Amino acid sequence: MPYLKTYPLWLAALLLTGCSSLDQAGCVNADWRTLGFEDGIKGRNESQIRQYRQDCAKHGITPDLDAYRAGHFEGSAQFCTAKNGFAQGSGNQSYQNSCPAEFASAFMAGYRDGQTLYQARSQLDGARSELRKVQQELQQLEKTISQLNEQLVADGLSREQRIKIRDELAKLNESLGQANLVRDELAAAIIVYQNEFSRLQQHFSY
Repeated sequence: MPYLKTYPLWLAALLLTGCSSLDQAGCVNADWRTLGFEDGIKGRNESQIRQYRQDCAKHGITPDLDAYRAGHFEGSAQFCTAKNGFAQGSGNQSYQNSCPAEFASAFMAGYRDGQTLYQARSQLDGARSELRKVQQELQQLEKTISQLNEQLVADGLSREQRIKIRDELAKLNESLGQANLVRDELAAAIIVYQNEFSRLQQHFSY
């Protein structure tokens, strides 16, 4: 059954989604080579056959292991490429150790590069997220300081009340200064992270 150049990855993704168990009809009508191919092209480990054995044993049916393995090898040949490894790694997808030895090295080389890019992107995204939080904190501090300054010049305040407001303003201004430092450090780090992420994007040619 010629699968290798006739079965696109996007179509395989539509097959066997969700639960991968078999009912009685599935066991009776199973094309074990096709099932193996579908599992292989989706990056499932060959050990998936154990689940089929358990399912079909309830109905007195034994899977064709040789046919399943042959199909799984053919499906893996399409899944286990350096390009797809990079896509899986950069998307932080888990790897089920499904690639046969013949394809594992190429896949894992791409997967490791993809993970490197993913980590660089995560570092950049994390810094951007932290910067947004600090900017929100700065806005809130500035708003609170402005309100307290208005209260400080209001009529009718006692000496104790003014002292209390000044003390609070001193603490808030100190926090404001620290937050500004953190903001500047994050902004500088983001430039570094962005440059590194862009460099890696250009470096990895998949």
